[in-house]
Amino acid sequence: MNTTDNVVEIYQLIGLARRARQVVDGQDRIISAITRGDAKLVIVTTDAGANGRKKLFDKSSFYGVPVVNFGTKLALGNSIGRREAAAVAVLEEGFATKLQSRIGETRGGGAFDEDSSL
Repeated sequence: MNTTDNVVEIYQLIGLARRARQVVDGQDRIISAITRGDAKLVIVTTDAGANGRKKLFDKSSFYGVPVVNFGTKLALGNSIGRREAAAVAVLEEGFATKLQSRIGETRGGGAFDEDSSL
């Protein structure tokens, strides 16, 4: 499977998780999910604003939630039925694990590449 196939599969998996109501978007809802312990993975797009990105990275780090930079606002938004989305939180462990694996594969290996800082 090549990188393009993996990227398509990632967006399809995010869309599936959204339809299963296991993804939340919007900064306030994401932060709420993180602080409640519901978020299993936070995905922030590479073109998200610096202030929002920092807030999500800091909150995720403090609460021990994996966070990763991936994709664009337009592509992420399209995958969840919105015009744009700068970030999403995945609420279900199975979806989070599969997404971590696929995102790691797009970065040159099967291992999960976590972004620990800005």
